[in-house]
Amino acid sequence: MKKLGLLFFTSVLFFSCAENKPESIAVIKANATNTTYYVNGEANSNWGIAPEVKPDRLLIESDDEGVDFKFVTDLDSISYTVRENDTIQFYVVLKEKDSALTEIVGVPKNVTFSDDYIEANQGKFIIEIPEVHELVNIMVAISEIGQLDGNMVDLTTAYHKEVLDYFLPYKDHPAMKKINELIDGPREETGFAPMNSYWNYYSLKMNACGYLFDDDDNIIDDGIIHKMGFNNPGNLVEEHKNIFEDFSRASNFRKFYKEHQSYYDELIEVYKQLNPIDAMQEWLEIKFPIKYGNYRVTFSPLIGGAHSTNKFKDNGFEQTVMFICRADFLEEYNAAVNEMIQSRVVFTEIDHNFVNPISDKYVSRINEVMKDRSKWVNDEAAGVEGYANPYSVFNEYMTFAIYSPYCYDRFDTADIETFIPIMENQMENRRGFIKFSEFNQKLITLYKEHPKRDIHELYEAMLDWCEQQ
Repeated sequence: MKKLGLLFFTSVLFFSCAENKPESIAVIKANATNTTYYVNGEANSNWGIAPEVKPDRLLIESDDEGVDFKFVTDLDSISYTVRENDTIQFYVVLKEKDSALTEIVGVPKNVTFSDDYIEANQGKFIIEIPEVHELVNIMVAISEIGQLDGNMVDLTTAYHKEVLDYFLPYKDHPAMKKINELIDGPREETGFAPMNSYWNYYSLKMNACGYLFDDDDNIIDDGIIHKMGFNNPGNLVEEHKNIFEDFSRASNFRKFYKEHQSYYDELIEVYKQLNPIDAMQEWLEIKFPIKYGNYRVTFSPLIGGAHSTNKFKDNGFEQTVMFICRADFLEEYNAAVNEMIQSRVVFTEIDHNFVNPISDKYVSRINEVMKDRSKWVNDEAAGVEGYANPYSVFNEYMTFAIYSPYCYDRFDTADIETFIPIMENQMENRRGFIKFSEFNQKLITLYKEHPKRDIHELYEAMLDWCEQQ
């Protein structure tokens, strides 16, 4: 519908309770599993409709005064004021057959950025291989699907072989039984895990970064960001940390981690050389009317191509945490092309913080010009089903395409012409964004014509082009 972001469509189901009194629960409709929800006007697209989860619980930070909450599907929307300790239920009918009981729960705030923490981190870029995060990635690597899925786990390195040699004797530990339950079943046609397994994978590796080991080898909350993963599913590290602790002790993981500290330090140095985050932020803040605070990059030598990002705010301080793969220097390319190849990964995570807020102003138009999703994505490609609505598809096109003007402002044309086809091929043939080359070349043309063009004008020109397709 053209006015998806503005209209409120709902119906009501009636049920009988034990006392034979009617209780009404609102019902909205959806065809796509991915949705967008808004808290005080700020969009979040990391929620998927899951009828098999009853109820599918979405935690919303609030207080006694409450926050404005809006839940938007590709067909419908619903709005509430959510206060701390509120529990609000409604149904989402998916594809006119499956009913997902969705529960919104108002919870206390998730983040505590103290004045001391802000002073220590303001304006700095943190790059790290956290210990509990590495533990989780090792367990994923020796899982049944982790030994097959090259997007989830990089299967090509000497470090990966060391991990298998050292930890496979513990593959029958109870912690591994749980990991194999959470991350199961490759698709026969691709070898990649199904999407629900990826959501669990993201919960494991992202939330692990909010924990550390104490002096008794217990896994404890670091007290800064309690839940670092997406809202769906819950915090799987908190739920299962006792058996993860036991796996760590049984395998002597902490000894393994300590013995590889120099290797981790080398990877961090390479990452810093190939990813000038300060230059990326400076360029983005010039082009977009947005300022952003602190960036924290977390990675593991074991992560393949499965990247994610989340952002957190408290006490006037904003932090984006990126969960990505390591950076490698490829011998077949010069230093400039290597920087473009490697920086693209972190740039396209950072610039979601700039692209998405502008896209929020054009939701209705985006929904209209990309309503025929089959023109823009190939659903046979692994992972593309995670971009199930026009908003998420457009944002992925734009976040990658915006990297091209950054490159033109930073590197020589000959090196750019080596890199751009690499990115376009990856987006179209590996990731399934089938019109990315055309989209990217159009944006490059517009940028070259007017490098100082207002970002809103650039958006409007690209949306005009999308409509013509």
